[in-house]
Amino acid sequence: MRARAGLLLRGAGLVLLGWILSRIEVARLWQLWAGMDMAQLWAVPFLGLAMTGVRALRWHGMLRLQNLQLPRWRAVLLYSSGIFLGSFTPGRLGDLGKAMYLRQEQGLSWEKALAGAVADRLLDLAVMLGLGCWALYQLDLVEANWVRWAGIGGGILMVGWFFAVSTKMVRESGFMAGLRRHRLARLVQGMAAEMAGLTGWSGVGMVALTAIAYGLYFFQTYLLARAQGLPLSAADLSAAVVLVGLASFLPVSVAGLGTREGILILILGQRGVAGSTEAGVAYSTLFFLACFVFPAAVGALCWLKVPLPLHAANETWR
Repeated sequence: MRARAGLLLRGAGLVLLGWILSRIEVARLWQLWAGMDMAQLWAVPFLGLAMTGVRALRWHGMLRLQNLQLPRWRAVLLYSSGIFLGSFTPGRLGDLGKAMYLRQEQGLSWEKALAGAVADRLLDLAVMLGLGCWALYQLDLVEANWVRWAGIGGGILMVGWFFAVSTKMVRESGFMAGLRRHRLARLVQGMAAEMAGLTGWSGVGMVALTAIAYGLYFFQTYLLARAQGLPLSAADLSAAVVLVGLASFLPVSVAGLGTREGILILILGQRGVAGSTEAGVAYSTLFFLACFVFPAAVGALCWLKVPLPLHAANETWR
């Protein structure tokens, strides 16, 4: 029942996509595709490769902070293979696959093998959440009521303080001692201890690589918009892409299909772009090809070179 509920939830995005496609004017959509300025797209694949390389170097750096030795070229191959696996598998199996490789080939514990992949994902999520707040203001989707947001911030701090105090009380109680006997709790606690070494000044380089990767990503998506001739500024386009990225974390779609088009259509309509439905679908098609299909195809070639040990999934947590 739980698996069926998950499939139904992910199907919501596909239902939304079907509804959007039923409302488009096909002739106008073909006109947009035919009018693409292909000269603007020549650099897009190279930017995508560069972004993957920078992200792989960031993961490699996290492994080094854990005192794990892995050749850079191997890290790039494994990271790209993970993108391929994550493009069609539920639950982002690509991240788990990289941990499987480290566990099998280097004999690591799950805590140590998973720490780098989880920290890699959490860093991206933290950046996206921060940019998401900026994106809401950039696109005028919320009012700039600083008093209201100051109150929300104060409320978050109070919740954090209460959580810290209550956590200390629980930690000192017998309940926590019993919880530590469970395997999942020990796994989370072990990963937290491993990721502690990635914070502080040692993690500044990882943040710098993250900034470079996102710069490449936003430039790539801006070139897609220029090829289509979308009348959006670089800031507006980047804000839209941020919201699309945040929506992809929600388990309501497959590869962002449906949610991506819906957000783009909403933003283009809010910005007064003519034919926002067709324009949103046209841009989403370019985005899907450049940011999903192309990286997945490159990752498939890397996976053929260095296959990740998927058969290890049968012995997960052993």
